[in-house]
Amino acid sequence: MLSSKASVIIVTYNHRKYMEECLSSVLANDPLEVIVVDNMSIDGTVELIEKEFPQVKLIKNPRNLGYGGGNNLGVRHARGEYVVILNPDTKVEKNWLEELLKPLKKEEKLITTPKILTYDGSRINTCGNIEHFTGLTFTRGLNEHPDKFGEFRYISGFSGACFAMRRSEYLELEGFDENFLTYMEDAEFSWRAHARGFRILYVPTSIVYHDYELKVPPKKIYHLEKGRYIILRKYLTWKELLMMSPSLTMTEMLTWGYSVLRGVEGIKFKIKGLRDGISLKVEKVECDRKKLLKSLDWETPEDQLSYSVVDRVIKKIANFIYWMNYKTVVE
Repeated sequence: MLSSKASVIIVTYNHRKYMEECLSSVLANDPLEVIVVDNMSIDGTVELIEKEFPQVKLIKNPRNLGYGGGNNLGVRHARGEYVVILNPDTKVEKNWLEELLKPLKKEEKLITTPKILTYDGSRINTCGNIEHFTGLTFTRGLNEHPDKFGEFRYISGFSGACFAMRRSEYLELEGFDENFLTYMEDAEFSWRAHARGFRILYVPTSIVYHDYELKVPPKKIYHLEKGRYIILRKYLTWKELLMMSPSLTMTEMLTWGYSVLRGVEGIKFKIKGLRDGISLKVEKVECDRKKLLKSLDWETPEDQLSYSVVDRVIKKIANFIYWMNYKTVVE
């Protein structure tokens, strides 16, 4: 069984209410080990794990390393040939782990990501992520019926809520960029994987349930926009950015429009994200940039964060501009 070669890494911060169901379901999949990295929880998470799950390897951080930093630490302590990153606010099906690992046995330079449903199983949360070539990120299949998206498919991004890969390749890619404390760390990792010649495979036979609802409050705008600017600066040169200017302008219009609708706080955090995203020092990643862009998506979901017919019309126009510009950039 491949599951006996896998280390499951769970980073938690005050997730006590989820841990019993999460860990019980994971352990039922018979992994080699489960490693919980706790980022200074104060809600009794640590005490629950120590009492109820002594077989779990618990790493108690003296400071909050964030999601990416916590996972990087967990992987460094892992013994498995494969590592599986999993959110704490999840539960998994019995065959989740084995199904997620099967493709890794057949293909190198591969990352797998499962079908992730809402916690009650009534809707799709995401079937991998949509990584847009302007740096935007969307969930794939959001709110669709759980029976949809039943085919294996190579996609542009994985969800940080759950993915799997070889431990050696995780370390080769240097794990999560720890400049991303929260949000967009999976987007940046997806871009880096494509830049290094990896592929991302959606595995519909592996099922996870995630307590998720799409919300973008003003403070989240900051993290999303900061991350987007960092990604663009890290992977693209002025040549690509100039060629993409129609699409980048469209994306600025969309993100500014959304921020303005959130009021003064939305505008404040959009400006802060812009400022920090373009001022933070980044190390440029050298790669075949045209090939990288070809691995990303040009279309944005018209139904996500749309509240009126006008919103959908604007997004249709945006997608037309993205499509025309994308063809020019990647040809």
